[in-house]
Amino acid sequence: MAPGADEKSGRRDGTDADSLLLAQAEDRKVEDELEAAGFIKAPDGGYGWAIVAASFFANLCVDGVIFTVGTILTPLWKTKYGCGDTEVSIAFSLLAGSYLLIGPVASAFANTYGCRPVTIVGALIAFFGFVLSTASPSIYLTWIAFGLIGGIGFGLVYLPSLVIVSHYFDSKRAMATGIAVCGSGIGTIIFAWLNTVVIDIIKSMVSIETDISSIFMCFVAVVALLCVIPGVLYKPLELQKEQLDQVTKIVQDYEANQSRKNSLLSPEDGLRADGMRFDAHRPFLSTLELNAQKKGQGQQMWSQRDLAAAVAKESLAELNRPLSRADIFYPGSTAALNERSRATSNPNQHAINPIEGIGASNIFLSKIAIDQVEEYYETTKTSWHANLIHTLSSMMDVSLLKRPSFLILAFSGFLTLSCFYVPYLYLGNEMDRVGTYSDKDKSTPIKVLGIINIVARIGCGYIADRPQADALLVSSVALTLAGKWPFPFLPHSTIPSGVSTIVVPFLTAYWQFIAYCLPFALGAACFAALRTVVCAELFGLEKLSSAFGVLLMFMGVGATVGSPIAAAISDLTGSFDFSFYVMGALMALSGIILFPLRRLAVRENEKEEKEMAALENNDL
Repeated sequence: MAPGADEKSGRRDGTDADSLLLAQAEDRKVEDELEAAGFIKAPDGGYGWAIVAASFFANLCVDGVIFTVGTILTPLWKTKYGCGDTEVSIAFSLLAGSYLLIGPVASAFANTYGCRPVTIVGALIAFFGFVLSTASPSIYLTWIAFGLIGGIGFGLVYLPSLVIVSHYFDSKRAMATGIAVCGSGIGTIIFAWLNTVVIDIIKSMVSIETDISSIFMCFVAVVALLCVIPGVLYKPLELQKEQLDQVTKIVQDYEANQSRKNSLLSPEDGLRADGMRFDAHRPFLSTLELNAQKKGQGQQMWSQRDLAAAVAKESLAELNRPLSRADIFYPGSTAALNERSRATSNPNQHAINPIEGIGASNIFLSKIAIDQVEEYYETTKTSWHANLIHTLSSMMDVSLLKRPSFLILAFSGFLTLSCFYVPYLYLGNEMDRVGTYSDKDKSTPIKVLGIINIVARIGCGYIADRPQADALLVSSVALTLAGKWPFPFLPHSTIPSGVSTIVVPFLTAYWQFIAYCLPFALGAACFAALRTVVCAELFGLEKLSSAFGVLLMFMGVGATVGSPIAAAISDLTGSFDFSFYVMGALMALSGIILFPLRRLAVRENEKEEKEMAALENNDL
């Protein structure tokens, strides 16, 4: 080729590259305008505080019941059904396990139908299950009515109560979430006291012992029914007409400008359509383009305001679903999340995190939204069950199970939840070993667990809002090195919270049982509060929803099997001493295995980077 031809070719390539950069810059500018106009902004106050109060009440009722009714119902059901601790414990473990296992399904329902109807239906299901259990003739039917049905109902209340707060708050989310989840600790305190009052009243009115548990379950059912109230208050954020009009105008102006320039887009295509894939860096434009492709109207539709508005409305509804935001399960403010994400995410991953420069969206669009939009328009049709199933499958991204770091985190969650409910159920049995205590006396340690839960949740909210704080390290230390143990035989020593559970069979005084609550509750509360922060740090914001969904499954299985194992050990040995030994060892192990997790995650990311670099070199 002649030198002159080479020179012309070089100039043409340079011109094409410049045109491409200009087109990307214009797309970025329009995308910013669309996000500013079309994305429903969290009010960070106003009616949002009513949402916080409603979520607080929902957490109060749900966790208050789950954490406290076991100490009341265990002896009553053993007498009523003539069974042992193992059979009775299965009912409580199914309640706690189902409430976690149903989490991904509850999230998918909330994403499809909204938080309000899901919460109301969940409250009604829990009410039905608890009422049904009053007429149960055997412990096996109680497993189904009280455990499975009641747990599913509570799970449908719990997850939407987390999601709705994040939907209403951005900059003040740490404070709002902290207040809402404090309902868990306050509910534990209130119901630990209220249950004893109610059961004393019932015993004074009813002489037949087998009827006492049925009447008490009617009280529990009423508490579940009260969760309808927060459901009614969960008002969804709605797109305003002014927003829709503004988005429609922006799109029409953009398309008119592109048609006039006739640059990178062919005039008959208008907004990009043929072979279009969802571009996470320009979610609004991509969704509009995919909608236009589905409509099959071509470029001329953008000049018709009604058609353009219809496409814009459908697109904005999709992008404003709760789970379209990857930070929806993050408990801290999104301002702090920006810094934490930039500091911890792998830039070579399919990241949705805000980054500097052209080509990055300013919103946190989750992989769930990306996959759902692509599938929706590839099939050009949708249905409620298709949306539900796809959202659920996206939350349960099994590819995470290929990462050893995630498997370790999930196994830690399994171990933690295996022993999480054991002190709530059986600490009173250990107290019987050292003295004669009333139900009121036995409820005091449960109240202390609730108080520490409140303090720990507030502290974890502070940590979540501090990007420089290492949430993984805090969680690991809280599970394994939780505080000083001021017992005469262990002076001034700092011991693991798991080991503190192992020490329970050696306690000889009432105050020691109270002191034990500090390390145990601190470790468990920190893990529960910081689990999503750890997921965001280790696996990136784009994987947060999926990681949280899979983690809930591991935790749910742990909650389901832990208490029955402890009870079975007791039935075999004749006391709960060995149960606390085993469960304490499991909790200590759950914290120890987290210490090398960050180093392992870094190595995994480096390996991914090398593999991606090798693939790029092969393509070249």
